[in-house]
Amino acid sequence: MLNSPKVLALRASLARATTTLTKSLDAATEKSLRDEVCDVVEELKRLGWPPERAIIAIKEIAEEAGLTQSQRVLLKNLELDVRDALVAKVVRWTIECYYNAPTKVA
Repeated sequence: MLNSPKVLALRASLARATTTLTKSLDAATEKSLRDEVCDVVEELKRLGWPPERAIIAIKEIAEEAGLTQSQRVLLKNLELDVRDALVAKVVRWTIECYYNAPTKVA
């Protein structure tokens, strides 16, 4: 499953996004990434994966793409850097897609 075409596409897109991160993603790139996360989540749901495993799988795909989180995510009062913010978005998208609660990309 983790080598399906949708997973490979998401991994490649995250790798590209990771190498070009500056302050934030442009709206088109962010929407495209969200759509790819949702595609993978839908595939996982069809295979019967529970939400917690879907989150872990998506985080693993992100890590394989070079998108790792720092320890800053554990500190409540610090602003997230651009990489941590993207990891947080990817996890949020996973939850939203799993429960079919889409939000608009700002």
